[in-house]
Amino acid sequence: MRRWSLVLLLATASPVLAQEAQEAPAAPAAEPAPAPAAPAAEQAPAAAEGTPAAQKPSRRRRAKQEAAAEAPAPAPEAPAPAPTAAAPGPAPAPSAPAAAPQPGSIEEVVRDEARYLLSYLLTGDVRSTVPMLTFPFQLEERRFDAPEPLVVSWVKQLRNKRTDLVTLYDIEVLPYAELEKRYGKPPARLGAIVPRGTDVYAAVANLSGHAAVLLYRLTGEGWKAFAYTD
Repeated sequence: MRRWSLVLLLATASPVLAQEAQEAPAAPAAEPAPAPAAPAAEQAPAAAEGTPAAQKPSRRRRAKQEAAAEAPAPAPEAPAPAPTAAAPGPAPAPSAPAAAPQPGSIEEVVRDEARYLLSYLLTGDVRSTVPMLTFPFQLEERRFDAPEPLVVSWVKQLRNKRTDLVTLYDIEVLPYAELEKRYGKPPARLGAIVPRGTDVYAAVANLSGHAAVLLYRLTGEGWKAFAYTD
């Protein structure tokens, strides 16, 4: 009895099951399983094969560095020769002092007179020069017939020239004609008073590199100065 009951239940349920089986959608196909990862042993060669390409730049740099280290260092440039200083030219020889005049000669007498006169002028003692002068006396462009106006004028000029800073180095004595040949004609203010037909000597003094000229002529009292210019 029970067996028949089971047979009837199965017979009744089988059409229903078959219909449900037809109506149910087909199950999606299973996706293929991903391929198993390659073993590490197989990946290592691939990585090893890619390494040279990645390391080419570094190898090139390393090769350049090694070549630069092996290359000999360039020799240092020789320093430029220092400019040689031009040899200094010979220093100009100082002018030779005037030759000493012969003892007792006119040149010696005039030279001594001029030395004393100029020594007084450089100390400002113009009055002491009066006995050494003859009048009329020509001082630059002015003519003096008496001692007093000459002394006053000469003192004023000497104060402006600071004679305390002037040194008398030497005196050259020569005839007036020789003076014109060597140095040219004197200023017109002096040439106009040079007496004609009379022996005239010039005493050319070196006053700290500046020339001063005294003209002398022979008088009854000896050689006296009658003109001065500087």
